[in-house]
Amino acid sequence: MKNREIRIKKDFEDHYRKLLGELYEKFIDFSLRPLKKAIRINTIKVFDDLLPENLEGIVSGETNIGIDSLYNLRQYPFNLKIKATDVLKRLKERGWEIERIAFYKYGFWVSHPGRRDIGNTLEFQLGYYYSQEAASMIPPIVLDPKPGETVLDLAAAPGSKTTQMAMHMENKGIILAVDVDKYRLKALSSNLQKQGVINTLVLHMDGRKIKDLNITFDKVLLDAPCSGTGAIRKSFKTFIIWNERMIQRLSRLQKQLILSAFDVLKEDGILVYSTCSIEPEENEEVVNYLLYKRENARIERIEVPNLKRSEPILEWRGERYFSDIKYTLRIWPWDNDTEGFYIAKIRKI
Repeated sequence: MKNREIRIKKDFEDHYRKLLGELYEKFIDFSLRPLKKAIRINTIKVFDDLLPENLEGIVSGETNIGIDSLYNLRQYPFNLKIKATDVLKRLKERGWEIERIAFYKYGFWVSHPGRRDIGNTLEFQLGYYYSQEAASMIPPIVLDPKPGETVLDLAAAPGSKTTQMAMHMENKGIILAVDVDKYRLKALSSNLQKQGVINTLVLHMDGRKIKDLNITFDKVLLDAPCSGTGAIRKSFKTFIIWNERMIQRLSRLQKQLILSAFDVLKEDGILVYSTCSIEPEENEEVVNYLLYKRENARIERIEVPNLKRSEPILEWRGERYFSDIKYTLRIWPWDNDTEGFYIAKIRKI
């Protein structure tokens, strides 16, 4: 699709030229490219045999991405005989090309010459894999939830990250999945059931009021409601609906939510804040606000092997952010050929 076929508002262009400078054209170019399809193998329901030697002849390109030893997730409570490579073989036999996602053992790029409906298979309906954008897999990797922990997912629907966290917890411990939108909770509940998740409680609640429950958590994921400007590849209407008032309104909500999320952490607990926005007001500014409001919040460095990243924005519109913001993770669409994403890891000290 050529740029001239998409109407880009002048205030949108002015805003992003100021933010990106000489990278603006690259941003528009990538925003107009089709988003690559990706899946995540669900080890709750399939046996993890994803070793480089087992993937020969199934995946295209590199099979050994060098991080397989980081993960060894076990099925629980299911003991099905189907293996991860069996699922990939079935997709391969139906004409799907499969490539490894370099930064995640259980993630795979998938493509087909005649179709894009990777969610329209028996294996998907059985919960053997989940159709999930590759960058969306990163926040749970950073949070690193463990079996037995108590985890809060504060804006959980429709459940991509909730089900991924349950998988990493081997269905043990507790996830409280909260969302304010009762209609989106239907999709969340459906996905939890399909993926075989049994350690998650679903709660219809405004995340800003979570403190009223008098519960504290080992870890919290806040994948905040956002403008989606990092995900224009998925919805070109963002070009049309984008406006400064929307960004400011969302930023205010995100600041309220991040305080709420941080306040229910246990001491030494971890909060991961993420958005699929590329707006500083929704990302670095929100984390900066938390640091200003809570002296016991400390930014932690994020290390994800094989993940390409860009520098966070440390100053925007005359406001200079705390220097520790440099440890947060900003991903532009061209870094890994994904959505644009922002992720911060915060410890309560």
